[in-house]
Amino acid sequence: MNHCLRWALGVVVVIEFIVPLHTAAAVRNWSIAVCGPASDSRRLAITEAVEFWNDELAALNAKLSLGPIVECDRMIPDDLLRRISDGVLNVGRGGPLPREFEKLGADVIIALSGADLISVGMPPAGGRPGLVILRRADMEPLSLPNVARNVVAHELGHVLGLPHSSDPTQLMCGRPAPCRPALFRSQTKSFFPLTEAERKSLARRFR
Repeated sequence: MNHCLRWALGVVVVIEFIVPLHTAAAVRNWSIAVCGPASDSRRLAITEAVEFWNDELAALNAKLSLGPIVECDRMIPDDLLRRISDGVLNVGRGGPLPREFEKLGADVIIALSGADLISVGMPPAGGRPGLVILRRADMEPLSLPNVARNVVAHELGHVLGLPHSSDPTQLMCGRPAPCRPALFRSQTKSFFPLTEAERKSLARRFR
């Protein structure tokens, strides 16, 4: 075998090993900025919910991972968070976020409200980051055991594009069905499950 032929075969072998590395889709990471007091108890629930979702996404071979979780040095006014929450509940997905959310540099923003509003979640759209607004944690339902982590996971489900379902045994159960966060109550740490249809939807969306 002459020198040129050996060189050509060597190139073929190298290409066979290189091409799969470039054709495989890379896993995307959505950074999460948490805006609120550093000592807030909801921060642990956020960490646990992000871990839950990363386990679910990995099991689906989805090309998405949530995190890292970063600090946000802004306090979002509660009256603004309430208006956004009311708007999501009344008309669904919102438009551009107010200027208070500008320049946070995250793919998902989680705002820790001090008000007794309804927690909501919105997916990213049109250059707008995903958004979760969490109601105050020192009163029901978030003060009930196991509820906060499931509420955060539920709202992150909306960020990932999942709608409400009507099954009270499932994580994404919600309005207009008579499902309420208190149903997540448990004396042990547990997350409500996803439906098979929801898993398939996520696998398609983030493949």
